[in-house]
Amino acid sequence: MRAPLLGAASLGVALSLAGGGSAGDGRQAASQRVELEKARGFDDYALYNAGDRVEGFPLVAVLRRSDTAEFVSFVYGDCTPADDTGCAPPIEIQVWPACRRHLGLYAAPTGVSPALEQTTVRGVPAAFLDDGTRLELQAGRSTIVVFADSRSRVARIARALRAVDGSTAVRQALPPPAPGALEGSLPC
Repeated sequence: MRAPLLGAASLGVALSLAGGGSAGDGRQAASQRVELEKARGFDDYALYNAGDRVEGFPLVAVLRRSDTAEFVSFVYGDCTPADDTGCAPPIEIQVWPACRRHLGLYAAPTGVSPALEQTTVRGVPAAFLDDGTRLELQAGRSTIVVFADSRSRVARIARALRAVDGSTAVRQALPPPAPGALEGSLPC
C-alpha cells in the first residue's frame, strides 16, 4: 500500500505534496519530509530511487515513515485529491528494510495474500502485484517497491533505479538479497 499518501488520515501529507495542506499538522509527524541530501547519508539500509525525474515526472518529495511502518518514499509528480480520501501520486518508490517487508510475507498462509507473479528484475528476485501496478524487488538488505499506473511503466522505472548514495548506476544489476532477506530472518 501507498500508506503515506492514501486515506483520510494521510490527507495532510497528500495535500502537502500537491502544494496545499498544512505541513505543520500532527499527521505530518508520522511521515516527515527528508531532504535528498539527508537520504544520501542514510545508512540503516540502502535507498534506491529513479533520479531527479522519471517518465516525465519530477521528484517532488522524499518522505520517511517510521511509526507502525518503516520506509523511505520517493514521490514523483503530484495529484489533486477528488475528495477527502486523498490521492496517490503518479509514481512512488518506497524502500523498506527487508526485515520488515520481503517477498516471503506473501507466501505466509494469512488468507489475504495478494496474487503475485514472481520474476527476476535486474538480477534480483522480484514480484509483480496488483495487476502489475506494483513491483517489489529484493536487493541487499532492502525491499524496493515501485508503484505506477501500468505494468510497463513499473518495469521501466525498475530499470531506472539507482542507489541514492551513487553506488549503483542505471542498468547495472542490483545487489543480491542478503542471506535471510527473502524469508524475513534478517535482524532489524
